[in-house]
Amino acid sequence: MRDTLHTPRLVLRRLRPEDAPALHELFSDPETHTIGTGPVASLARTEEWIGRRNAFHAETGLVWYGVWLRGGGPLVGNCGVFAGRTGRAGPEIGYEIRRSHQGRGLAAEAARAVLAECDAVGIPRVWATIRPRNAASLAVAARLGLVHAHTRADERGELLYLARPRPPGAQALTTPGSS
Repeated sequence: MRDTLHTPRLVLRRLRPEDAPALHELFSDPETHTIGTGPVASLARTEEWIGRRNAFHAETGLVWYGVWLRGGGPLVGNCGVFAGRTGRAGPEIGYEIRRSHQGRGLAAEAARAVLAECDAVGIPRVWATIRPRNAASLAVAARLGLVHAHTRADERGELLYLARPRPPGAQALTTPGSS
């Protein structure tokens, strides 16, 4: 996947270690970072998160991007694909937009760019795992054409697995290091 993507309103760039303070603003905000165990307490944990995503990129080619408005300004979000709960079935897409910029369609715009990049590099199936109470994320997933495949429960409750339907004749995902 390419390191930088452009949309009409956004620039998505693979996160770098020097982006940690800006990303930590999002990760430490309880109104923005509602996934996982909630807000991230320390800058060091955000730095480690970026390091893991970059190591994963080196291993698989999958990218996690920072999201900026084209005209400049602060980091407004993040979006990308990673091997998550779905394992070899295909990567998961995730997206998060700063609370002050939510409701403008930026998550869907960023995610569409990531899905187009997945298409360009031959990744036929992309998943999302979303809690049923996350109405905004479910609305984005619906705009992206993701459909409910199944539901599982974990230690925090129900988790919906949504997938972009695999085109007829498409092969299963194979990325370096996934054998």
